[in-house]
Amino acid sequence: MYTKMLYPSIEPTQAGMLKVGTFDQIYWEECGNRLGEPIVFVHGGPGAGCSDVSRRFFNPQKYRAILFDQRGCGRSKSSSDLSELTLKHMVDDLEVLRNHLKIDRWILFGGSWGTTLALTYAKSHPTHVSGLLLRGVFTASDSELAWLYQEGGASQIFPQEWSAFAEILNQGEQFTGKVNEIETKMMTSSYEIRIAESWVEYLSAYLSALQSNDLEIQGEAAFSWANWEHSIMSVTGLPKLTPQDNERNRSMAIQSCHLFLNDPWLRGENGWSTFADVEHIPCIIVQGQFDIVTPMKTALALHLGWKNSQLRQVQGAGHASSDRALMQALIKTLDEWTTT
Repeated sequence: MYTKMLYPSIEPTQAGMLKVGTFDQIYWEECGNRLGEPIVFVHGGPGAGCSDVSRRFFNPQKYRAILFDQRGCGRSKSSSDLSELTLKHMVDDLEVLRNHLKIDRWILFGGSWGTTLALTYAKSHPTHVSGLLLRGVFTASDSELAWLYQEGGASQIFPQEWSAFAEILNQGEQFTGKVNEIETKMMTSSYEIRIAESWVEYLSAYLSALQSNDLEIQGEAAFSWANWEHSIMSVTGLPKLTPQDNERNRSMAIQSCHLFLNDPWLRGENGWSTFADVEHIPCIIVQGQFDIVTPMKTALALHLGWKNSQLRQVQGAGHASSDRALMQALIKTLDEWTTT
């Protein structure tokens, strides 16, 4: 049994800010062996950013690990204008970063939303990709978004947490998203939860609240969004959200709503029709058996459509890379990875 956990903490060998697009700068850093196998960590969210823990998946003797905060999140700098927050812009950012670091080909290590970005980059720049490691495959299709943000999917497994998330349709500008208040209301026989017909209605309501002029409404909507996703991430549970998480919560919520509702690539869904142009690239998919956020169905479909892929199901793991079994499986895959 493979029992290795994270590598010891490590500091970047270099870091910087890189101008991308009209208004944005992205933060990037490099760790490990300058002469090692280049690999880029593509974080999830959208809007999550990297952390010190992100560096610790990589053997510092083996890998030249590149980490970056996608535009509009973490240490990256962006305007409040969402017009340049698209999947295509993010793909272009990755290519600007690769050129800046003078890397010919690199492995893409993406998790959750990071798999969406990694897959799109690979389809756009296949000659610069030596391999993909994907955790929690997500392509933002209508069916995936309905599972996560519509009555009848994950809501059936976590009904109490879903009720808090769905409360935004009942409250409008008085939205609170506070679980204890909703529990009290649900005990009243006359209280009924309004159910939207589509995930689009929920996300549109959240985007409106997140862009409200009332900072309290913004904060409450961001917390409610984050609390729903946080509640269904792990088989063992995650630490409770704190006020220190507020900025990250809002970044993730507003980016998710904006991209899932408006992005031309994602809403067209034509980009996922075939992977024939990249199926020669080695791809290893590591998927938690009990992943509620991004269920196995999408990972399996990707595997079946990708000739040179492997699907590794991790028993006893959910979506969170901090789930012990999933973390071990990811590190084992990285330790054993060979590029031909």
